Amino acid sequence: TKRFPGVLALDNCRFDLRPGEVHALMGENGAGKSTLMKILSGVYQRDAGSILVDGKEVEIDSPRAAQELGIGIIHQELNLMNHLSAAQNIFIGREPHGRFGVFLDEETLNRQAAEIFGRMHLKLDPRTPVGELTVAKQQMVEIAKALSFDSRVLIMDEPTAALNNAEIDDLFRIIRELQAQDVGIVYISHKMDELRRISNRVTVMRDGKYIDTVPTADTPIDAIISMMVGRQLDSAAPVVVDTANNEVVLEVKGLSRGSAIRDVSFSLRKGEILGFAGLMGAGRTEVARAIFGADPVDAGEIYIHGGKAFIRSPADAVAHGIGYLSEDRKHFGLATGLDVKANISMS
Repeated sequence: TKRFPGVLALDNCRFDLRPGEVHALMGENGAGKSTLMKILSGVYQRDAGSILVDGKEVEIDSPRAAQELGIGIIHQELNLMNHLSAAQNIFIGREPHGRFGVFLDEETLNRQAAEIFGRMHLKLDPRTPVGELTVAKQQMVEIAKALSFDSRVLIMDEPTAALNNAEIDDLFRIIRELQAQDVGIVYISHKMDELRRISNRVTVMRDGKYIDTVPTADTPIDAIISMMVGRQLDSAAPVVVDTANNEVVLEVKGLSRGSAIRDVSFSLRKGEILGFAGLMGAGRTEVARAIFGADPVDAGEIYIHGGKAFIRSPADAVAHGIGYLSEDRKHFGLATGLDVKANISMS
């Protein structure tokens, strides 16, 4: 059980994990999944209840205590220091020392990080500053950091949110290798297709309460969703709205910016949802930033409601009624030192 001011985040919850198992933890936002895992990893302390490792009750009063018990966690929010290299982030506080035990042994540090990257089939120079990496590569560094502890229990909180299909395949290969070494894995995800591929059992939480634990192979996805939301869902096909004759509200012609964007053109109609598909590095984010005025363009025209728009900054885009939700909310979307009111009204 865990209480915060005005909120009962966990209400008499339970969870168990077996060696070599991938146990999926499911629930809507606010169900208590991350709170439970933060208690197991020493970020929060429980208000009531007990935690048993190998059948023995333990106290996990800090992340270091969790690490000493062999419990590692890959957080949903990246916890990396942008000015340090990938290797330095992985071994922060555990750096190998050279002669006299005074100076850091950077050569050994980079070699050990490279060995972990090799196990992950990840092509990444350990000396690269984390701030220069994409969100997907930063996520892989977080995973490498957790693997470096030789954890017996590994908690993965939405690990594939920023990964493409090839990177997800690599992650699942790593997970299967860890299973073969009897590592137990707690896997938090909202992606139903991933559950079928990787998990053995599923535990569902709702409103801070434990609902049920079921074997993945024998449980229909609809049943898991119903447990998550607390009611039977209508499986009827969604109604698709025809927007073919609607007014064009945004038109982009010949948008170009260096080698990142080359002659991109598209139109968006009123009431329409237009999807952009592509692999990491295809230029989707770059197009969005260019339209919003966050990055300068070399060529191209933007029309809003048929009129040509000159967007040279985000302020220009906002004045034209364009909003932008960034790929990385924490670094580019929010001023985390300011309160909610300031962030909402800032634009």
